[in-house]
Amino acid sequence: MNVTKTCRDIKELNPKAQTACSLFLAECRKQGVDVFITETYRSQARQNYLYEQGRTRPGQVVTWTKSSNHTGRMAWDIAVSPPKALSDRTTLNKAGAVAKQLGITWGGAWKTPDKPHFEISDSWQVPMEVLKVKKITITVNGKDRVVDAIEKDGQNYVKLRDLEDSSIKVGFENKKPTIDTK
Repeated sequence: MNVTKTCRDIKELNPKAQTACSLFLAECRKQGVDVFITETYRSQARQNYLYEQGRTRPGQVVTWTKSSNHTGRMAWDIAVSPPKALSDRTTLNKAGAVAKQLGITWGGAWKTPDKPHFEISDSWQVPMEVLKVKKITITVNGKDRVVDAIEKDGQNYVKLRDLEDSSIKVGFENKKPTIDTK
């Protein structure tokens, strides 16, 4: 990989970070925060190259660390879409507020702010309030039943316990769900 080339591909992020980044961009669009990705994954060689800028190589300092979550595929940087300035503070602050709603870490809240930077940890999860909960009707053993479902990636997910009735027994065996329709 060429250390001077920027990777902007969300698919180069860890799968959990892909979800977080996609959700972040969608929520930004929904709230009228017009931003785009400027960098996702960085090789360690690229991170080192960027760290040298403004230190042992000419130019303005662009990173404060040799150890970045970009190299772990858990971080992305953004810029503001034209016609606004790429680093428009108002827009970046709005993007930071979106990140906070989603449990995403925003570099703009750090002691040494990095407003274009966003990252997640391995423990990040999609906030429940973001998941689309809806009522759906399902048929179990010939009987219609209205249950809550969460829509994610085009699929509906229901709680197993919501399927339980006199003809269906839901349980767990060796930590795996079981369904018995006697």
